Amino acid sequence: MSAFEKIEYRPRPVREILVEMKNLSELMIDLAYSAALFHDKELADEVVRLENRVDTLTYLLDMNVMIAARSADDAEALVGVSVVASAADKISDAAADIAVIVLRDICVHPIVREAFEKVEERLGCVKVESKSVLVGKTLGELGLEAKIGVDVIAIRRGEDWIINPKSDETIEDEDFLIVRGAPGGMMELGLVEGSLKKSREPTIAVTKPFRKIVDKLAELKDTSELMMDLAYSSLLLNSRELAEEVQMLEEHIDSLHTEFELLVLASIPNPQESKDFLGLIRLGVVTEKIADAAAQIAAVVLRGLEPHPVLKLVIEEAAETVSRVSVSKTSSIVGKTLRQAQIPEQTGMWILAMRRAKKWIRPKPDSIIKAGDILIASGYAEGEEDLQRIAST
Repeated sequence: MSAFEKIEYRPRPVREILVEMKNLSELMIDLAYSAALFHDKELADEVVRLENRVDTLTYLLDMNVMIAARSADDAEALVGVSVVASAADKISDAAADIAVIVLRDICVHPIVREAFEKVEERLGCVKVESKSVLVGKTLGELGLEAKIGVDVIAIRRGEDWIINPKSDETIEDEDFLIVRGAPGGMMELGLVEGSLKKSREPTIAVTKPFRKIVDKLAELKDTSELMMDLAYSSLLLNSRELAEEVQMLEEHIDSLHTEFELLVLASIPNPQESKDFLGLIRLGVVTEKIADAAAQIAAVVLRGLEPHPVLKLVIEEAAETVSRVSVSKTSSIVGKTLRQAQIPEQTGMWILAMRRAKKWIRPKPDSIIKAGDILIASGYAEGEEDLQRIAST
């Protein structure tokens, strides 16, 4: 049993605590999925350690919110902060659930790797060779995220893990990098399937029933993560439309998760192999927990609660304004990917969400912009007019 840290009140800005909780919980999900994909117990241990950190932050935030609420009006204004913090805590718990799968040697079924080849955002692990161009360079110098849409979320160096490395971290020979990003960027980095660490080779053919499981799991993961982005955006914009989209997706993912579990249970060939399928089922449960957390955030808007300014500051981080623009037929960015359009470089605005044919989607660096798309972006106020100009001409 893990030792619990004694919690004592420490004055600390609520915004600062919530920023850390949000960043850690989202990072933990990727780290946990990576631990499961590569069956890495040390990385799973790091996820559990971070989960304890988020638990501690949850207590500290609750204490600070209680002290700040001195009237009924204060309580009403701050309840959204507590709800979002609770959602971040649930996401970290979901990540820890994945880590436990690894730590208890519950093997994740080999078809999971196929499912993760279908998701929008890929995860990969690569060993840095001595002759690699990465050796001796800092992450800031490499600029992988801006150039190819790939982010280094962890580095294993010897027996140690560097989680969420900073831009001044220098890559060394024989480092193992855990990375996430768009498929195109992963290919540019040389992370083809054969270079990924494997927990074991598939022992079954991917027949039609298993193909359905692969597709369902990929959809569950993509949809749950899309919901989180839309939920935070609904707070940022105080958008009931976005919040309602999250709620509709939550109903969809409940149905999708049931279908997924039934497919998995029907595919178990004999009781002796049920342990392999248990890990698969638990991954599905995790995606539903993330979706439920997103719906919890969206409910703040749907209940008519004005999002507290702290929430907007947390989500915007360094952003100064939020803009919603429609892409015209004559726009120069039509037909380009987000990376090719270079919107951040030209405007200082970052695309948070994209609406197409009455459906909100989470854009990636290789997402193609089409006429009629509605883009929601955040950034410096000075760039708002530039974004409007680019979207219309």
